[in-house]
Amino acid sequence: MEVNKRLVRCKVISERGELETTLDLDIKQEGKICTLKVKGHLKSGDPVIQFDAAVQSALSSGHIFLVLDLEAMPYLDSSGIGAIVDALRNATKLGGDVKLVNPSSFASKTFKMVGILNLFGVYTSQAEAVAACGSAKGELSEG
Repeated sequence: MEVNKRLVRCKVISERGELETTLDLDIKQEGKICTLKVKGHLKSGDPVIQFDAAVQSALSSGHIFLVLDLEAMPYLDSSGIGAIVDALRNATKLGGDVKLVNPSSFASKTFKMVGILNLFGVYTSQAEAVAACGSAKGELSEG
C-alpha cells in the first residue's frame, strides 16, 4: 500500500511586511483516506485557499475520507469554518466523510456556538478517526 506524505506551508505577510500568520498542512494519503494536520490559523485569504486546494486535491485523487487533525489550530474565522464545512459537503457527495481529531478548545467552542460540531465525528487520535472511516480495512484500500 502506497503512502504519500507532503507539507504545504502558507505564510501571510501584512502590508507592513510583518509575518501575520503561518499555516502548515501535514498531508498523508493512504488508500481512500487523507489525513490533514492543520498547524496555525485557518483564516480568510491564503490559509483557506491552501486548505481548500489540499482538500480538493485529495478528493479528486480518490481520498474521500478526510481526517482533520485540528489540535495545532488555535484559531479559525468564518472562512475557516466554511472551508471545513465545504470539505464535509464535498466528501459526503462522493460517499466519504470528514472526521475531526482533537479540535483545539477555540475550535470546539466555535463549532458548538455555530451549531456544526454535531455534523462531525470527533476523535482523540488519528488512529481512532481512521478506524471510524470504514468497518473493514479492505473497504478503505484502493483497488
